[in-house]
Amino acid sequence: MTNHPTSPELVVNVRELLRSPGGRKHVDTTWSPGDQEPPLGSPVARLDPATPVRLVADIDNVVEGLLVTGVVTATINASCVRCLTEFTDTLRADVRELFALQPDQAEDEGYAVVDGDRLPLDTMVRDALVLAFPAAPLHAPDCAGLCPTCGADRNKLLAAPSSAVDCGHDQAPTDPRWAALAELRPGQQRPDQN
Repeated sequence: MTNHPTSPELVVNVRELLRSPGGRKHVDTTWSPGDQEPPLGSPVARLDPATPVRLVADIDNVVEGLLVTGVVTATINASCVRCLTEFTDTLRADVRELFALQPDQAEDEGYAVVDGDRLPLDTMVRDALVLAFPAAPLHAPDCAGLCPTCGADRNKLLAAPSSAVDCGHDQAPTDPRWAALAELRPGQQRPDQN
């Protein structure tokens, strides 16, 4: 878990909830990540600093502590791993975390009620987002990628009329280890097998 300053938007006062065993509190809040250092994301996807992150959750007072269940949504800026096109997408992460009633009882740092009966949800939100970031984002499921020979964007080539732009490398190069198989046709034998 990360060491970072607590975001005030993600701190919930749970004093009344702690006095109500079996009680529930609904939370609907936003957090503006801004230009934080280091930026939250991966080499191919990162939080959009101009768009707030939203948390909608229920906090239940259970025997073991406070159970937070909900959804975190955020806008990300990503680079398509096939064609390098920059695009934005919505990231959704379901959360279900148990917070200890005392910091020394927490299994992980940042998952406990702190002084003043406050529940900091920022570590949970950050952890959920980091785990939800796509490892290989695609701007479209059928992205054709870049030509491995000349680097042309095959998506633009497919969209253009056939006479407009063509890099001429529409055939994938044959792996030399499989070149002998390319000579065979179904039902034929290799010449050296006669």
